[in-house]
Amino acid sequence: MMKNIKYYSICILLYTFHCLNAQDRIDSLNVCRFSIIHEKDTIQFIKINNDLETPKPTILFCQGSLAIPLIIKSAEGRLSISMIDNFDYKKISETYNIIVISSPHVPLIVDESQLNHQYAYITDKNNEHSYPQAYLDVNYLEKYVERGNAVIDFLLRQKWVDKNHIIVVGHSQGAKVAAKITAENNHIAALGFFSGNPMGRAEQYVRQSRLSELKGILSPEEAQAEINKTYSWWKWQCDHINEPSQHGEDSPRTTISFSTPILPDLLKIIIPIYIAYGTKDIGSSYCDLLPIDFIRAGKTNYNLVPYLGLEHNYFEVDPTGKPDYDKCHWVQVMNDFVDWLNKINNLNQQ
Repeated sequence: MMKNIKYYSICILLYTFHCLNAQDRIDSLNVCRFSIIHEKDTIQFIKINNDLETPKPTILFCQGSLAIPLIIKSAEGRLSISMIDNFDYKKISETYNIIVISSPHVPLIVDESQLNHQYAYITDKNNEHSYPQAYLDVNYLEKYVERGNAVIDFLLRQKWVDKNHIIVVGHSQGAKVAAKITAENNHIAALGFFSGNPMGRAEQYVRQSRLSELKGILSPEEAQAEINKTYSWWKWQCDHINEPSQHGEDSPRTTISFSTPILPDLLKIIIPIYIAYGTKDIGSSYCDLLPIDFIRAGKTNYNLVPYLGLEHNYFEVDPTGKPDYDKCHWVQVMNDFVDWLNKINNLNQQ
């Protein structure tokens, strides 16, 4: 028995030593890079700002889909933070720690020559969908939630983290991850739900087909044929949940996990929730109905912010409906969220 206790104690010490020392600075970005071991998984993440002394409220940002690395290295050797470079993270980091977790089995820093046209990491330059197989095998909701909770456990032991103000924020797929983490973890003070689909991926394919009919893009017969194909596709996914990913496509487990409605979790959460979405985004259009669900449940702990005329990534759209990449509103969206955080937490932006 004593031998087992001693072995257990040594393991705890080694784990703690690894967590606290597996950290280095990327000075050109004013970023700290961390690596922790969770079961058989090595979880890499970054902290914006090199200050490891001052306790601050902490924002954990959950990225969206695809194997996009956190940091991209240009051909000239310049480093940039890919996941949060659309908003003013340098200013926000003066008041908040910002934490972003790397996708599983995706290198934290990747040369731009190893990315496809969607900035996702690939192993074969001649194959746009040659994502690492190890990434595809664990690319499902429960794994991201597990990894997020492991990082939060680490953060709770750090002197530079205000333990009473840990905020989880997610965009798109990451919104679902953030909501699930918040529903499970009692240490979260607020949730940011950005461009999320409370009902999951599969249902939006049906709504998109019907919307195309309403717009006159498809005939009623064509729209129904598309919807019937979606039903067949969904049945195949559910019947083959244990099938591995093939040809770089999402596995059935990935599809099903991100198609499961997150609405029950949102209804369960009692801490403040901030919901932001573009009204031109079909994927998050159910957010318009969240007040109906919340009011029915007697919930008042939410702030709903529809951004009129903006799409999924908060770009304006041109007359054809395509994003205008010269007119991005991510800075406004994130600043509005931080202003809300400051208000509910009585914090003053420095």
